[in-house]
Amino acid sequence: MSDKNQIFKARFTIADLRQQCNHSEVFTTALVKGETIEHFILKLLGYSFLSYDDAARLNNQFDKFMPDVSIKALDEHYKKWMCVDSADLHRLLKVAKTVDELIILTIAHSPWLSEAKPRLSLLPNSHFIEIDKQFIQKLESHLTRHLYWNIIIDQHSVSISDEEHFYQTTEFEWN
Repeated sequence: MSDKNQIFKARFTIADLRQQCNHSEVFTTALVKGETIEHFILKLLGYSFLSYDDAARLNNQFDKFMPDVSIKALDEHYKKWMCVDSADLHRLLKVAKTVDELIILTIAHSPWLSEAKPRLSLLPNSHFIEIDKQFIQKLESHLTRHLYWNIIIDQHSVSISDEEHFYQTTEFEWN
């Protein structure tokens, strides 16, 4: 993508059947230098998963020391810390000790996940959401500067429709 295509206007209509709520999110975001499109899409997806809470924040920086999406409590500690894609395992093990809930949103069956999951699954406050790579690739192939997505979050899948296409994940578990 050229520089002029790195800013995105997002308008998400989210039906979250897990949280039993419907809401809309309208915001401007950017694909920042050093961030892959895969990471960017996972981050947007992660935000849609946590946006039922008004305190949910999307990190617009590409900083490995900060969560990609987070929810802070009133006392400023992290209730939910979500990282997407393949984060530094050593850093995540440290973070897990300081947050209420650590959520890892990543590509299913990735080499990073094979290495990290055995260690992180030992922590009682860590959870994995594994999205199939084909779903992310389909979204990536139709990515435009205007992201008008209708998102349905179900018990075992996520589906997104835009003005022309429909995308659905394979079934997965919210671990």
